[in-house]
Amino acid sequence: MTKINLLEEPEKHEIIIDQVFDAPIESMWNAWTKPEQIAKWFNSACLDIDVIEFDVRPNGHFRFSIPNPDSKQILGEYTGTYVTVLSPYELSFDVKDFSINKNPNGISASFKTLFESVGKQTLLRLIIKLEDENYSEIITTGWTQSFENLASYLKNNY
Repeated sequence: MTKINLLEEPEKHEIIIDQVFDAPIESMWNAWTKPEQIAKWFNSACLDIDVIEFDVRPNGHFRFSIPNPDSKQILGEYTGTYVTVLSPYELSFDVKDFSINKNPNGISASFKTLFESVGKQTLLRLIIKLEDENYSEIITTGWTQSFENLASYLKNNY
């Protein structure tokens, strides 16, 4: 069973999401750092994403796109740079999210993902710092769906 806690601090443009996943820390780390795995869960549209670039190391870049199953156009794109890579405990990165139609220039945010073993489970803490607090609800909804996808992916693959 997974549990989600959402803590918002709007004055800091910060969102903190805690969730416990039914998977060991190594499985969680792999789900975040292996391109074939992240492609299966990292989106709110429940579609496999296209991993175009994926270099998990400090200053390494990534680029994902979300294909539109009804056309050749993409639904959105994420680009970013990894800041911290401390296997299997911390992964932080800066992102520009072009998947939200309301802002064609993309939304910039910083993310810190902390992984902690809790028996056979993993506590994941995601700390999101937004440049624009107006996207707080959209970002929270997107990550909640992605975490549901991740929980399902882990259940079916580990």
